[in-house]
Amino acid sequence: MRHLYWGIVTLFLFILKAYSQNPIISHSFTADPTARVFDGKIYLYPSHDIKSPVERLKDWFCMEDYHVYSSQNLVDWTDHGVILSQNSVPWMDSESYSMWAPDCVYKNGKYY
Repeated sequence: MRHLYWGIVTLFLFILKAYSQNPIISHSFTADPTARVFDGKIYLYPSHDIKSPVERLKDWFCMEDYHVYSSQNLVDWTDHGVILSQNSVPWMDSESYSMWAPDCVYKNGKYY
């Protein structure tokens, strides 16, 4: 009976791990996504977490840039790559790695 109990617990933990992965973005680390719908397509704007290139942040989250992903069916996703980097923001310290919680809006023909 004890072996059956541990077998069930092990199977449960295996299934839990298999289903606890990010179902949309699995090839890079992301956080804090915002989802928007523009012209019938959904766009996902997450922070992009990288391994720290500076020693003082080695045990911290390092968000260097924003990526954007899009889908027309919520199954197939396109990675459009980096849309904004901390090096493109003049008032930001280039070693702060603090590109947290992005979002996007559309106004007068432009995306902000």
